[in-house]
Amino acid sequence: MQTASRAGSASGPRLAAAAVVRPDPPGLQPTRPGRRRHGQPMASPWLAWAKYLAPRLAEARGWGRNIRFAVNRGLAVVLTGHVSGDVIRHTEIFAPLRALDLPVGHVVTVLKEMGIFEDDSEPSFERWLIERLEGLAPGIRSEAERWTRVLRDGSSRSLPRREGMVWLSLNQVRPALLEWSKHYDHLREVTRDDVLAHVKALHGHQRRDQLVALRSLLTWAKRQGLIFRNPTSRIKVGQSEYAVLQPLLPEQVERSVGAATTPAARLVLALAAVHAALSRRSTPPGWPRLPPSCSTTRR
Repeated sequence: MQTASRAGSASGPRLAAAAVVRPDPPGLQPTRPGRRRHGQPMASPWLAWAKYLAPRLAEARGWGRNIRFAVNRGLAVVLTGHVSGDVIRHTEIFAPLRALDLPVGHVVTVLKEMGIFEDDSEPSFERWLIERLEGLAPGIRSEAERWTRVLRDGSSRSLPRREGMVWLSLNQVRPALLEWSKHYDHLREVTRDDVLAHVKALHGHQRRDQLVALRSLLTWAKRQGLIFRNPTSRIKVGQSEYAVLQPLLPEQVERSVGAATTPAARLVLALAAVHAALSRRSTPPGWPRLPPSCSTTRR
């Protein structure tokens, strides 16, 4: 009985896990048994609270063992010396954590859960948008920016697009907008002839992708009352037209053979030759043609 009483007094009372919501004053913060004696003050109750939350977030989000270890290291870096009322900002912790190769995003997740993080970084989307709109006429720039933000954020009539699709859409319309910015100040000045002149020099998927993106932009502008008529209406996208493949010249074949100096390169060259030989029209001059019995194509 005496031994049990002594063991119980050494471990001290433990608080229920659900009761830990905010850091207690130093000396009252619960920790794992055996790490310190009951009543001993802690160096950083905020760090103890963060290390209490981190395993639970890791379990919920599926963080691996190495990530968990790195997050604990990162929390020790950013929370050492932290006092109540301070706010930890992204610009203050990004460089120190990156210098130690620690996961900034995972550490930020814990800090957000604690309610002591402020994201003062400039979003990459904003930097990219400023760069992509550079060189446009002020009116066209403003209209293109509004359209791009609607694509990203959505509206009452449309769902938000994935960020990659937003980037692609603006990149597709940018060449035409740069060209029109030399002569016009607003999209309402663009005519059907301007659209046809721009897409006339395009071929294949490039023509299709740019025309589809321009139609999206100008359809949105028409709905917003920014233009009177949609200059892309009744312009057919059509099927993509690709260049006709031409057979290699003898000197090109010789260069290819001479460049194949490794077994892997020779294998690739042989497979390419077999593929070309299956079609009599594409067989390079001087190369043997395979008999019909060697063909693997379906008839």
